[in-house]
Amino acid sequence: MILFWKSGPLGRLWIDESILKEQVDSCLPEGMACSSVQLFGDRDLLNVYVSFSPEKGTPDTENLRAVLSGKLSCLGLKTTVSLVAAEGDTAAENNNHPLLKSPVFWGLALGMLVAVINLGLSGLFWVLFFGFGAYGIAWLFLTPAGRNRLASFLDSFEE
Repeated sequence: MILFWKSGPLGRLWIDESILKEQVDSCLPEGMACSSVQLFGDRDLLNVYVSFSPEKGTPDTENLRAVLSGKLSCLGLKTTVSLVAAEGDTAAENNNHPLLKSPVFWGLALGMLVAVINLGLSGLFWVLFFGFGAYGIAWLFLTPAGRNRLASFLDSFEE
């Protein structure tokens, strides 16, 4: 996102939020990350939200503010720091595939397992065959994309 900073005689000055976050991240100690920045252009104030792990203890806010002020003072920005406690280990949570977190996936997986056990493979085949067939026919007649496909198919026979 591009943030509006100020207007001057030469035009408007905009600054990229991701660049500001990268600059802040380069100054932070390990285990801390810049979660977001907020620019108040009328006061030349940059509010930095820094996430930290509560298990490692609360960092010194004044020390962080001094380091960030030194880094961003060349831009003419004053800096404030707001600490945000991170919830758990995000790196471990990001390793899990999103499909494994979906209740729909687990419902379908368990339903398929029960269908294989109760119906056998031939019964499961017929259930899936008619299920996909009903879905395809409903898609053709009920969705705009399906109706367009059906109309173009029928138009090819009229020629």
